[in-house]
Amino acid sequence: MNCLEVRDFSLHYTLNSGQLFRYVSFGDHYLIHAGSRLFKIWQKAGRIFFEGAAEEFISRFFRLDDDLEEIYRQINRDPFIGEAIDLYRGLRLIRQDPWECLVSFLCSSAKNIPHIKCILEGLCRHYGQPVSLGNYRGYGFPSPDQISEGRDLGRIKAGFRTRYLLEISGRTISMDLRALGRLEYRDAKKELMAFPGVGEKIADCVLLYSLDFNEAFPVDTWIRKAIHLGYHKGKNLTDRKIREFAQGYFSQYAGYAQQYLYHFVRNQGRK
Repeated sequence: MNCLEVRDFSLHYTLNSGQLFRYVSFGDHYLIHAGSRLFKIWQKAGRIFFEGAAEEFISRFFRLDDDLEEIYRQINRDPFIGEAIDLYRGLRLIRQDPWECLVSFLCSSAKNIPHIKCILEGLCRHYGQPVSLGNYRGYGFPSPDQISEGRDLGRIKAGFRTRYLLEISGRTISMDLRALGRLEYRDAKKELMAFPGVGEKIADCVLLYSLDFNEAFPVDTWIRKAIHLGYHKGKNLTDRKIREFAQGYFSQYAGYAQQYLYHFVRNQGRK
């Protein structure tokens, strides 16, 4: 077991903010699949404890090097997002593997989270390699070539996404998606949207959750509601106008603002 002291970090808020799908919770403990890695993690006050992963990986995965106080200083511009920050302080963006992130959000289209998890678990069970941690057994995330060689992808019940999965995996076998991180935001987004089934929202999710484009601002139903309630009540803005407003208003950390607004409205809306 390893231990790491942390500041401005909430494991619970971070994992339950809609960024990541391949994890299960047992009380305050979480088992997380990330690529071919399976690790266990839990938090007690200002410390996190983990098994199955190195400290360097944990720090990078949960972006513990991000200066959250500086990020708050830049995005906390009004009472609406201020309330979101106060309620969910410590929520951080997760730095995922770009390939896994792309497939995960491709499968998220028009689906609720339990169904997304079911599709991804089926994909890993049928095409990934077995992994274990203590008594727990699971499956790593399949590589592009493992998916492209799948003979019966229909059994994971991905619906119309099946064709996209096959086409994208075939295209990325010889491609390093991390290289997109060296491009400008608009160019990287254009490259991702050239993949079948990848629209602006999925592209922005991949850019934000795996490639460190903090200005990316994914727009979905909850974000439309957040912008309507907090900033443009009575106006019916297009998704493009919402993105333009948010990136201008929140500037370089628009993606962090998006995550707080999304988590805030989704949870308060349910209440």
